[in-house]
Amino acid sequence: MSDQPQAVSFGSFGDSSAPVPAIGVVAETLTSFAYHSLMVQSGTATLPELIGDRAIAFGLAATLGMMSARVALPARDYRRHLAAMPYRTSVFVTPEPKLLSPLIKRLNLDAEAGLQEKVANVARKGNLKDFFMIQEVPPGQVYRGAIFGLDPFEAFGQGELVIRIGLHRSGMVRLRPDTQSETVCLNAATAALFGQDLPVARYCLYGLQLTPPLGLEDAAEEVRQWH
Repeated sequence: MSDQPQAVSFGSFGDSSAPVPAIGVVAETLTSFAYHSLMVQSGTATLPELIGDRAIAFGLAATLGMMSARVALPARDYRRHLAAMPYRTSVFVTPEPKLLSPLIKRLNLDAEAGLQEKVANVARKGNLKDFFMIQEVPPGQVYRGAIFGLDPFEAFGQGELVIRIGLHRSGMVRLRPDTQSETVCLNAATAALFGQDLPVARYCLYGLQLTPPLGLEDAAEEVRQWH
């Protein structure tokens, strides 16, 4: 019997008329993380009550080995990149959002050869500061959502998977199958990338617009059109 890992065939998303499987998932933060979600005085604020569907999707893609090894990131094309994945994701939410105390960060733009004049001007006049504050989501936070299509736990024979999210992918989140997830919120902004128009219950950011809660089967039927 070979000890070499077996290649996994991911297939395509929504390539048949069969219903799309819906896998309830619980996500637990193992380390703190932050996003530059909203600009506030002296820094940025993270939205602690949710993890975006795209953060989960790309974090999972990296863990499953779907990301190309390259020095620089490719040009941003969410529709093309998400369409290439054999799954879709919901927004993950928690009923008990928490944030750690403000943390001061520093940009070391002047570490080598000083600042270019245009960078110095931006730093003086705009939101680009040498020192700024963020607030991180703490470890131990529990979010619930769903993955549609490929079951990554079954495909890789794992009871749990760890993904990276947040600024510089510094946050670690553990994903496990969950039987308690009955309803989920989709991202209407992601639906719009695939030409679908969904109602918006809460506008968080341009790229993060929550739909009203949907049952797992209804959500799965909706995302089946995202291809």
